[in-house]
Amino acid sequence: MNRSEIKKIGGSDIAAILGLSKWKSAHSLYLHLVGELPPQPDNPAMERGRILEPVIARMFMASRRGEFDVIEPITGIIEDTEYPFLIGSPDRLLSIEDDDDKRGIYDDRTFTQISGLEIKTADVSQMPFWGEEDTDQIPQEYLLQTQWYAGLCGVPDWYIAVGFVMPNSKKIDRYREYKIAFDGELYEHMRQKAVEFWTEHVEKRIPPPITEADPETVRYFKQKYPSHTPGKFSYSDEAIDSLASEYLQLTADNKMREERADAMKLQLIAAIGENEGIVTAMGKFTYKQCKPSQKIDWEGAARSLGVSSETIANFTTERPGHRTFLPPKGKK
Repeated sequence: MNRSEIKKIGGSDIAAILGLSKWKSAHSLYLHLVGELPPQPDNPAMERGRILEPVIARMFMASRRGEFDVIEPITGIIEDTEYPFLIGSPDRLLSIEDDDDKRGIYDDRTFTQISGLEIKTADVSQMPFWGEEDTDQIPQEYLLQTQWYAGLCGVPDWYIAVGFVMPNSKKIDRYREYKIAFDGELYEHMRQKAVEFWTEHVEKRIPPPITEADPETVRYFKQKYPSHTPGKFSYSDEAIDSLASEYLQLTADNKMREERADAMKLQLIAAIGENEGIVTAMGKFTYKQCKPSQKIDWEGAARSLGVSSETIANFTTERPGHRTFLPPKGKK
């Protein structure tokens, strides 16, 4: 299912609405939902996830042999029975064969007591952010996502299987499983906030305030305003004047802290001198020389071989300049 065509609030969105996502803000989520920001371009991490998802699913089933039947997700989605703009598209649904009367429905197919499985991949460097296996000690974005799916499906728990990989690798180096017990109070809180976000912002086309410079919002403004009109200025109102004043004060404070830190850094370097570092009560500070790097002057090499300036020009391309934000000169 192409998430960009749904334009509804899903499990991966709820953390942004609550201000707890490290990938997107409430503002960038709004832009996605109203169609003003295209889907995030594909990247190696997303490709890695697609490749390893079926592998991790098989690993989960192997470790839980006899406990579940993995139900491959069909082309549909799960909708909230009261608010159809609240949806979920979990990676896998799990059926438990028992005599319990609790039922769950997905795409008109009925199973006895559904649980679910969310599949993740992560760099091995992220392992410290995941706790012990078979616990709910997982990154908060994923905790909220699994609670969302469990609430939509009406099930008592949800599983997460995660494959950790080495950098630039598509092979699983470590594998862990986690189990999340459903928290009804948390789910109702998320559901309420999602409904408020939809009715107050999406339906009314009123964007939430920009409270953080997340990558998606930065991408939006770069795409929306790629160039400027020379000599043309807009004029502020009282709210923008207040914003500008606060911005200048913050940057001045940060500059003072940076200058003080730079001075302290030089004092530490002086204390290190020709040594590799210095041992302090706070730990080791080092000041080591990096390995030398090489840069090839391809234009010079071409000229030395007799290549004409015209030929070099034919292989020269111009990149568009980027816009630079500058405060008023002399303002501290």
